[in-house]
Amino acid sequence: MSTEPTAGKESVVVRSDNRIRFFGGVDAPAHRAFLRCLTDVSERGYEDCVLDFAACERAYLWGMLPVLADVERLRRGQVSIEIILPKDESCRRLFHTTNWAHYLDPARYGQVYTEPTETGRRGHVPTHRFTDRTTQQELVNVSLDVLMRNLALDRRSLAGLEWSLNEITDNVLNHAESPDGGLVQVYTFSEEPKVEIGIADSGQGVLASLRQGHRHLRTDEEALHEAMKPGTTRDPRFGQGNGLWGTMSLAKASGGKFEITSGATTLTVSDKVTPYRRDSRRRFRGTFVWADFRPGSGADFEEVLGVPGSRGDFIETAYETDDGDAMVLRLSGESSGFGTRWAGRELRTKCRNLLDAAPEKPLLLDWEGIALVSSSFADELMGKLFVELTPLAFAARVRSKGMEPLVRGLVDKAILQRAAQAAAENDAASGGTESGAP
Repeated sequence: MSTEPTAGKESVVVRSDNRIRFFGGVDAPAHRAFLRCLTDVSERGYEDCVLDFAACERAYLWGMLPVLADVERLRRGQVSIEIILPKDESCRRLFHTTNWAHYLDPARYGQVYTEPTETGRRGHVPTHRFTDRTTQQELVNVSLDVLMRNLALDRRSLAGLEWSLNEITDNVLNHAESPDGGLVQVYTFSEEPKVEIGIADSGQGVLASLRQGHRHLRTDEEALHEAMKPGTTRDPRFGQGNGLWGTMSLAKASGGKFEITSGATTLTVSDKVTPYRRDSRRRFRGTFVWADFRPGSGADFEEVLGVPGSRGDFIETAYETDDGDAMVLRLSGESSGFGTRWAGRELRTKCRNLLDAAPEKPLLLDWEGIALVSSSFADELMGKLFVELTPLAFAARVRSKGMEPLVRGLVDKAILQRAAQAAAENDAASGGTESGAP
């Protein structure tokens, strides 16, 4: 799957009466064509609309999230919406596991995927709505947990992603004035590595928001350029105005991209700022932010924003003990289960991130409430962690408590078998051991 908003090859959107049909893929150009079709439907006075994705074979978050925001706005306007999902089996499944089907038609597609492991796509936080501080913080924390499970992240990179997620979602609650709140979706890509974040709302848009404190602004393009400056806000009582600028700066410094769409303009930022202006028939009545971060680039969160980023962060608040002497991971609170190798691999990645975040502190694994684990899980988490850290480092830094005897036996066996395998592989690589060597 391509992971960047590109030219929209073979993506076509057409209207016939009140039916809007998507062909090929749903990407950013397809959304622009969709907006033109929506304008036609509105001008002709239709009170119902059919969104036909039957011929859709591909869909991307930067195309679908703004479509979902448009659908929310239509429903608020008492327009009845009928949804036809893709015929392509893979694409149809994607609509369900990303929650797009639910937000397109919640009455018909009521199931909401909540846990990343339910989606069948590792490293993915399905689309969810946030309407208040509680749901916003829950989604930010879930997203950070998924990042820690799937990517090797240094603490400053994680702090930068945490800051960006908090700032951009908080912008929706503070400035969008959307009755439906906002929608957020997160993808991770381990091969690159890369993190994509999308946030959409069907609120008043950037121009209407900023003009409350900047009356000189006249166009969407002027408003977006102004919003990208540090310290720009409609009202200092509601924030310092650094969210968009900071997120853009972090994405750009990491070698990624940043894109914001509102009204008749899209600004894309990578090595330069590129505006895309639309005609009035393709206005997006809300705001959509898409950011692509490359956490392995070495970009420094503290240097980019000029603030200390590692104190009071997600790792400290969620995993450090009260006295700050150790990290604690309570396995009963982990969502991926204890029966698969994949679950063990995710938790091993998370353990490595926690160990690397505070090299001077031990990691305490709390097994209380875990009655049984599979041998493959024990091997993937504990056996491989033992080998990766080396026996001395593992003994010094990883501790367990609350283990049932059966679980301890399975874990001990996994460690012994993995250690023996590693030793045999080392012997083979060196051509055998010297006499008297173990």
